Amino acid sequence: MATMRLARGLAVALLVTAAVHLPCVAYAQDWKPTGMFGWLGVGTAYQIEKDHTYWVGEFSGTFFNDKGDGALMHHAAVKCPGFNDLDFTKKKGKAAGYCVITDHDGDQAYLAWTCEGDTSKCTGSFNWTGGTGKYAKISGANTFTGVTEVNHPDGKASGYAIWNR
Repeated sequence: MATMRLARGLAVALLVTAAVHLPCVAYAQDWKPTGMFGWLGVGTAYQIEKDHTYWVGEFSGTFFNDKGDGALMHHAAVKCPGFNDLDFTKKKGKAAGYCVITDHDGDQAYLAWTCEGDTSKCTGSFNWTGGTGKYAKISGANTFTGVTEVNHPDGKASGYAIWNR
C-alpha cells in the first residue's frame, strides 16, 4: 500500500513537473515565427555611380503568422530602418538594418537583419536583440527571404519578406 502511494506520488510529481516545463519549451520554440511581412519601403535613393543606387529608409508593414489568430506576432506592426545597396550592372544587392515589432498589446521585439542577393530578391538572417513585455527574453536566429515586387516612380518600393520558411 505504501509502495503504491509512493508510486502515485512520484507519478503526480512527474506530471506536475512536465506540465510546468512544457509551456516553457513550447514558448521558447515560438521565437521562430513563420509567415509573411508585407512592406512599403519609403526613403531616399542616392545614385552612387551609373547603375549603382544606395537607398536609406524604412520598410514598414504588417506581419502575418502562418498559424493565424493568437499566434506569435500575428498582425503585429513592423518598422525596419535600413539600407539597400543595389548594383544593377552586376545584378547584386545587399541590405541590412533593424526592426521594431509591436503587437496589439504594445509589447515590442527588436531584431537586427542582413541579406544579400540580386536587385529584387535577397536571402539572409535576423537575430532577436531584445524586447519588452512578453518578448523581454526573446532570443535566437531566424532566416528570411526579402522580395521587392514594385519600384514605384516616386522612389518608394513595395514587397514582402518570408520568415522562417
